[in-house]
Amino acid sequence: MSTTASLNVAAYDALKARIVRGDLRPGAPLSERALCDELAVSRTPLREALKRLANEGLVEISETRRARVARVSVDEVVNLLAVMAVLEGLSGEQACEKASEADLDELARLQDEMESAYARTDHAAYFALNQQIHLSILRMADNGPLAEYFHNLNARLRHVRERLTPTPERWRQAVHEHAEMLALLRRRDGKRLRPLMEAHLRSKTDAYVAAMLNEGLVSMSRAA
Repeated sequence: MSTTASLNVAAYDALKARIVRGDLRPGAPLSERALCDELAVSRTPLREALKRLANEGLVEISETRRARVARVSVDEVVNLLAVMAVLEGLSGEQACEKASEADLDELARLQDEMESAYARTDHAAYFALNQQIHLSILRMADNGPLAEYFHNLNARLRHVRERLTPTPERWRQAVHEHAEMLALLRRRDGKRLRPLMEAHLRSKTDAYVAAMLNEGLVSMSRAA
C-alpha cells in the first residue's frame, strides 16, 4: 500500500471511530483545518476520508464542501433497523449452513460469559459480549456483501446501542432469545432461526428511537 493510500485509510479509520463512538454527534461541523491538525494529515487524505464516510451515510457534505456528521430522522432510524433485522436474520440462516462445531463451541462460551454479565447486571460487559455474538454469527455466515452492508448500517447506530438500558423484562427476554438462537444453530434450523433473529432486533426499535430522541441524536424529521 502506498504512503498516500495509507494516510487515506488512517484518516478514514480515525474519523469513523470518533463518529461511531459518539465523540462527534450528529450535525456536528467537521472543520478540515482542525481535523488535519488533530489527525496529523493533509487536506487530501482527509477529504478522501470524508467522501468515503459520506458514501456510507456517516457524513454529509454540502454544495459548498462544508462537512458535518450526518443527521438522521426517526423515520430513517426505523428504516435502518428494519433493514438490519433482515440482514441479521439472513446471517443466522446462512450461519446454520456454514458454521463449524468449533464455531458453535466458541459461541456457547460467549453465551455463558454474557449470561454471567447479565447475572451480575454488568451492562457494559453484557453489551460487548452481545455484540461479539452477533458479529460471530455474521462471520459464520461467510457472506461478504451481507457483512459489508451490515457493518455500514451498524456504524450509524452503534453509539446509540451502547447507551441503551433495557428494562428488566426486556433484558431477561433478550438473554432467553440468545439461548434459543444458540440451540437453533446447534440444530442447524435456519428456517426458525431467521425469523427469531429478525424479531430480536425489531423488538428494540421503540427503545432505539426513545434513546436517540432523549440524547438529541435524531429529529422528528430530516433537517435541511
